[in-house]
Amino acid sequence: MSRFLITMNMPSRQGSSVHQIIAEHPASTLEELMDALQSEDFLVVDEYYKDQYGSYYKTGRTLLNHRYVGKVRLFVNDAHAKKHNGE
Repeated sequence: MSRFLITMNMPSRQGSSVHQIIAEHPASTLEELMDALQSEDFLVVDEYYKDQYGSYYKTGRTLLNHRYVGKVRLFVNDAHAKKHNGE
């Protein structure tokens, strides 16, 4: 299982034209997730939100429509990214 940061080309609740979600899926690479997205109209993922302390928690299973996926990257949590970027 890997976590992915997915930019969706659809409005957010706050009125932005796009929004991002953190999703966990059995794919371990971008290529595997791409194959999964191309094989079905909807992809089942576990969605995660960030709490006020910076920890991530699972909010449940979500169906993603591949037609609204704009960009995907492997998710690296903030603490890990800061450590590797020298912050």
